[in-house]
Amino acid sequence: MFRTSTSRVEHWCDKTMSVMRERQLEACQDRLNRCPAQGIFGKLCADEAQDLFNISFYSQEIKTHMPDQEELKRLVLERVEKETCYLSPREDELVKRMLIGNGETFLSDWDEISATEALISRLWCTLQIMDEDSARLVLAPELMEPVTRAMMSREYAETRGKLFSFDATLHSLLYLSGFLHASVPLTHFYRTMGKEADAVSALLIARYLRAAFDYTETPEGEILLLHPGLADPEHLLATLAKMQPAEVSITREMMLGGLNGLLPEEVASCETMRGALTGAIRPEYDEGEALEDLRMMAKQGATLPEMREVMESMLCVLPTPRMLEALRQLHLQTVRWIGMPPAVLN
Repeated sequence: MFRTSTSRVEHWCDKTMSVMRERQLEACQDRLNRCPAQGIFGKLCADEAQDLFNISFYSQEIKTHMPDQEELKRLVLERVEKETCYLSPREDELVKRMLIGNGETFLSDWDEISATEALISRLWCTLQIMDEDSARLVLAPELMEPVTRAMMSREYAETRGKLFSFDATLHSLLYLSGFLHASVPLTHFYRTMGKEADAVSALLIARYLRAAFDYTETPEGEILLLHPGLADPEHLLATLAKMQPAEVSITREMMLGGLNGLLPEEVASCETMRGALTGAIRPEYDEGEALEDLRMMAKQGATLPEMREVMESMLCVLPTPRMLEALRQLHLQTVRWIGMPPAVLN
């Protein structure tokens, strides 16, 4: 999902992982509220067709002109079977639910709206908002048969298997580094697919990256994949630009830790912090979410006083000596992203 704003915010309470995620989803919901009610296969006026094109992946890929509605239909139908193989995991789940539900499904999870936006960007679906608590996603009837046929194909099974490994690798690398230039996963994709990689599949994997990961774009139009907890990618990039290239040797243990979202050296302090927070978090917070916010702060070089301020904002009680010691250990033992300040006692 596109990171709508990467401007620097001074206070950590306003840029924790949970706060940024909520802000992103609200921005996504706002964009969806402005989507045309009819899809590309419906009856559209010229302005509605233009609006659909503007929010589609095609607007990012076709730089010369805007195709007319019939040409867009043809492009969608030409690629739909191959594109089905390259859906993000949440998109894939939503499409299967729509196939089971005779072409429609109700959104049941707040996080599903990012996958919904991606399916609308593919020009596959329309969203019908019933009220503020109910929305229905509808797959274009013209796509029901080709999508079903694609999901029963051998190519679908083989591609999904490769994407599972590809996705896991990228999530692991993002946990270790905080961000990735899109050229890294694209190079990895070509190696994974081998001779099967072609111009169309490369286009579709770029869509996959936009649908499956948080990302932003540089002024030059290049895609940067972001870890959801990275609050200020511009600051990190500016810091790295001033540094000598670091030689980092990634071990199997590091990759496994990145995949699990927790490195071996981070486990003890994480569990201690979790125990200290149990029963002390305000009702609007989840213990796991609170812990994740604090860990991501540490990975980005937040100071101990800054982490204490955020922790106290989450508590329904005064911080105890046990909590403060657990926070100190979490601050010391969490591995920083490259370019971030090391752990220093404050």
